[in-house]
Amino acid sequence: MSRNEERYEEIIASIVVSTVSQIDGVADVSVDSGATFSGKLFRSSANSVQVTPVSDSEVVVDISIKAYYGTRVPELAYAIQSAVQDKVKNSTPYRVRNVNVHVMGVVFR
Repeated sequence: MSRNEERYEEIIASIVVSTVSQIDGVADVSVDSGATFSGKLFRSSANSVQVTPVSDSEVVVDISIKAYYGTRVPELAYAIQSAVQDKVKNSTPYRVRNVNVHVMGVVFR
C-alpha cells in the first residue's frame, strides 16, 4: 500500500466521522480507544471507522456507532450508508463499494 493510499484512508475516515456525526439518531461515532469488532482495530482519530481499499478506485467502510434509544436502526443505517456513499464520492476520487454500520450501543437522551 502506498503512502498516498494511506493518506486517502485517513481523509476518508475523517469525512465519514464528520458526515455520520451530523445524522439525526447517531449519539456517538466513537468507541473506546483500541476497541475491536470482529478482530479488526478501527483506525481513525475517533477509533470508529475502518476504511479498506478493495481496488484502485473503491473502498469498503466499516462504521461503529452508538444510537439514541428509540431510533429505528434499519432507517438509521440506511441514512448513514447513503450519506457516506454520497459524501465520499463527491469529496474523493474513490467510490464506496459497501458501508457496514455496526451499532455498538444505545444512549438514552
